[in-house]
Amino acid sequence: MDGGRRGYRVLQSHVPSERGGAGDRIAAKVARPMTFDDTPWSPLKKQLSKSKVAVLTTGGIYVAGQEPFDTDGDWSYREIPLDTPLEQLRVAHTRYDTIGVAEDVDSVLAMHRLLELEAEGLVGEAQTPTYSFMGYIPDPSGLMEVTGPEVAGRLKEDGVDGVVIGTT
Repeated sequence: MDGGRRGYRVLQSHVPSERGGAGDRIAAKVARPMTFDDTPWSPLKKQLSKSKVAVLTTGGIYVAGQEPFDTDGDWSYREIPLDTPLEQLRVAHTRYDTIGVAEDVDSVLAMHRLLELEAEGLVGEAQTPTYSFMGYIPDPSGLMEVTGPEVAGRLKEDGVDGVVIGTT
């Protein structure tokens, strides 16, 4: 465990050391990967065609009228109803090329694909609202200790069986 934070630990860097060389300088800047002590709601325990499925994103998607994400780092989230008109969707993220999102929001938030799967009977029910995070989070402690568990709790309360996460 790291710093008393419950549920995850930081691994040692696997970047080879060159004793004071470029490798040490790079390793000092690279975020160390995390592992988790448990995985909630796994494996899927019923057929997908009978499951309630949610989609999430780390793409910084929000609805016009909501507060945009802070592109300098933000661990908050936004609720997005699945029936939100496309012209109301916005993106606040500077750490990836958002041109593709402007052309197809489903490239990072597969809300329309989920509704299609529901209509075809491949998914039992599409969860609404969906949730959006902004994936640039230099200090993930707020996400891991506050907003992540909050969204997970909401999904669990809503009876969600599985989640598909669109990352950037």
